[in-house]
Amino acid sequence: MLASLIFVGVSGDQTATFVDVDVETVDPARRARDLLAEHRSCEQVEVWRDEHCIAVFGRPRLDHAS
Repeated sequence: MLASLIFVGVSGDQTATFVDVDVETVDPARRARDLLAEHRSCEQVEVWRDEHCIAVFGRPRLDHAS
């Protein structure tokens, strides 16, 4: 049996903006990036298995340093 993963969208002020529960996919990183593209309300997506945060995916930073 595959483990469930929980994807949590987190805004800049650390508020959870959505929660998505999914059976473990072949590529959880891609799922997290797809959720970032879909939910503009969050700055990052945390991936949880049980009570452990196993990864965090954020939006690319646009640094305009000269």
